[in-house]
Amino acid sequence: VKAGGRTLLQLDSLGAARDSSFGLKGLVEKGKSGPRLRLNLETKSGGTAPLFYYVTVTTAPRAAPVRPGDRGIQVERWYERYDSGKPLTEIVEGELVRVRLRVTVPAERHFVVLDDALPAGLEAVDLSLRTVGGIPGPGAADSAATEGESGEEGEERWAYGSWDAGWWSPFDHREMRDDRVVFVATRLWKGSYTASYLARATTPGRFTRPPAHAEEMYNPAVFGESDGGVFTVLGKAEGRR
Repeated sequence: VKAGGRTLLQLDSLGAARDSSFGLKGLVEKGKSGPRLRLNLETKSGGTAPLFYYVTVTTAPRAAPVRPGDRGIQVERWYERYDSGKPLTEIVEGELVRVRLRVTVPAERHFVVLDDALPAGLEAVDLSLRTVGGIPGPGAADSAATEGESGEEGEERWAYGSWDAGWWSPFDHREMRDDRVVFVATRLWKGSYTASYLARATTPGRFTRPPAHAEEMYNPAVFGESDGGVFTVLGKAEGRR
C-alpha cells in the first residue's frame, strides 16, 4: 500500500494480515470537498481472490471544538439545575446538575456508543450506591426491575434497551467512570432518543466542556458530536454573593 510516494504497508504473504500505523503528514491532498487521502494498492500475486483492507484515521483538533458535528448521528447535550430544570453552564460547588443527552439518527444504527466526557469540575453520581439514597429516578438503588412485556406470540416486545425504575431506555448498558459516562445501545431505529444522569460540582474553577461523542462501534465513520465550550464551578463563597 503506497501513498504520496511512500510505502505504508508491505506484506510478503496475503494471508499474513497485520496493522501498520503512520503519520498523515505529506499524504493528505486538497480535494474539492475537503482534504482527502489517496491510497494505491499493488499486488503481484496474480490471483483472482478478492483482497480487503481498511483504514482508520485518528485526529486531534488544534483548538477545542465548540460546534456540533453530524456524520450520520446527531448529538445534543445540555446541563440543567437539579431542583428547577433551568439550563446552565455555571453552578456552585457541592450542588447537583442533571446532564441530558439526545441522540437523533436518520436511519437504523447498530452498536452505538455514546461517550460523554465531564468537565473536570464535575463528578458523576452513581445512584445505584446505597450511600446516595433519597434521589429518585433511573439508576436509583431502590428501583425495582421491570420485566419486558410479551406480545401475542410470547415474544418480548422490548427486545432491546433496558428498564430502570420503571423507565425504558434504548441503551442496554451504562458505565459510570471517573471522568465520563458511557452509554451503549445495540440497536437504534430512526428517531430521537434521550439519556440523562446526575453530576455533582466538586472543584471550583473554569473548565473545558468537551463535546459528547457518539459512533457506531464497528463503523466509526458514522458518528456525531455535540457542541463544546466552558463550564464554570463557583466556590461556595462566590455563590453566596
